[in-house]
Amino acid sequence: MDEFAENIELIRDSIISIESSSWDDSTQIDRILLNGLLDFGYINETMLPWNSGRPILIRFFWGAGIYNVVQLISFEVL
Repeated sequence: MDEFAENIELIRDSIISIESSSWDDSTQIDRILLNGLLDFGYINETMLPWNSGRPILIRFFWGAGIYNVVQLISFEVL
């Protein structure tokens, strides 16, 4: 995590796995995530599950603020 926000009371993390066998088999949310990761250079085309044979794991760090508003703090590709 890069930043610390004083109004964040609780931080949790969760890991999602993208295991699609092709672009056509991907869900819409998987496509959005993969496009974003590709566009910003976090992954390249050789890392896509159907090219590498391995799922992409993404860890998200979530924070709950004083008004129970949940926001994305950070993420990392594992």
